[in-house]
Amino acid sequence: MRGLTAGRPWCVAALMALVSGMVGVCEAPGAGQAQAARLEGQHFEDTVVVGDRTLQLNGLGLRGVAWIKAFVAGLYVAAPSRDPGQLMAMQGPKRLRLKLMLEAPSKELSKAISKGVRRNESQAVQSQLSERLAVFVGLVDGLGTLRQGDALDLDFVPGVGAQLLRNGKPVGQPVEGEDFFRAILKIFIGDRPVDQRLKEGMLRGRSAP
Repeated sequence: MRGLTAGRPWCVAALMALVSGMVGVCEAPGAGQAQAARLEGQHFEDTVVVGDRTLQLNGLGLRGVAWIKAFVAGLYVAAPSRDPGQLMAMQGPKRLRLKLMLEAPSKELSKAISKGVRRNESQAVQSQLSERLAVFVGLVDGLGTLRQGDALDLDFVPGVGAQLLRNGKPVGQPVEGEDFFRAILKIFIGDRPVDQRLKEGMLRGRSAP
């Protein structure tokens, strides 16, 4: 990854792996394993606490373009499952985590998020989400340069909303609505995911053989 610094075209292209590219997958630990999951050197805790709930890692996926690795994504839920519908309908807190593996402008990420929502939601739902999505995109844009090693979390807590965090520090205020968090999650594990193999990796939960 030497030489991958902000402003270089290949860095921007790698972050745009949200839109197109290659992907690797990795399973989370089995129920009897104590070691946390790793993929491409990125460490993900076996459990995290969001709100008042302890969540378990459901699975991990790598996004990249060719040999350039953009980030590893992980999903934390109360009860790991391989069924995306069940995960999106599941009540209670959830966490979507991205661990960045390069430097790139945050606006590339926000563009990919906007495109992913348009791809997965009807015009009616997009209209309902438009103001909240604009707020969230503004928060992502405000991050500036995303740096190698950054951890971006989107934590959903019922009654509070979806809180963006960078390296554990809140960014702005929570965005209201479970429908909003579900729209973001669909980018990764919905019917029209950004990449089918990434979806499969994030669905390789503890119950997987």
